[in-house]
Amino acid sequence: QIFSPKRSNAFAEFGRGSIASLSGLAGRPIVNARIVRSARDMNEARQMIASHFARFLERCHIDVHVDGPLPKPGVGCVVCYNESSFSDVAAYGKVMWPHLDRAAAADIYSFIPFGRAATQKAGIEMVPRGNRAGTDRLLAKMVEAVQRGERLAWGGEGKIQGFDGVGRFKIGASLIAIRAQVPVVPVTFFGGHHTLPLGSVRARPGQIKVRFGEPIPTAGVTEDNARVFADKLQSVVAATYESLKQNSDQSTSARPG
Repeated sequence: QIFSPKRSNAFAEFGRGSIASLSGLAGRPIVNARIVRSARDMNEARQMIASHFARFLERCHIDVHVDGPLPKPGVGCVVCYNESSFSDVAAYGKVMWPHLDRAAAADIYSFIPFGRAATQKAGIEMVPRGNRAGTDRLLAKMVEAVQRGERLAWGGEGKIQGFDGVGRFKIGASLIAIRAQVPVVPVTFFGGHHTLPLGSVRARPGQIKVRFGEPIPTAGVTEDNARVFADKLQSVVAATYESLKQNSDQSTSARPG
């Protein structure tokens, strides 16, 4: 039997993932141009980004579910999260905007045509990697923002990890929160590695879970303890990831064969 059901499913998943990935890459400069040309404010810009990522996830047959205590508007905090694959990035782009006032992203996105202007319009700050002075200026700007009551999203790992777990957190998010003396809200993304692993175009149907955790206070924490605090934050996200993974494994094994 040349074409078994399992093999047919694999072909379909590669086909879906390939079409979604090509459409997503080709469409991003167009979305950026639309944002620059026609978005009247930050919310419209973000809605265009969310729609773009929603189409990508829909083509991949990936759903996104959000739960946990959401950060309240007007209460300054740093929202720190993990990413294992590009589908986690897409899930972020689809569902996170209602819970954020400002975000940070690697400056690699500025190399996409119209990327820098579009991200500025959407309230996304570019982190200048390899530029210590520029990064320090950005950190100071973010400290002022969260002290004014903004909810800032800052990636914990600094890049997509590409494995089934949580990588080591950098200290950027912790430094901002400690300097501003605001809490960090840990957010765990689970399911990206299982639905669309980094480096693959095989899109398996499934769900990405986005779980907001209880805020972790920084009151009394000093910059000397930023590394220790970042490790603590990582351990919280990693524990949640493992819990979600265990529940997912149990759910899968409970299904009829």
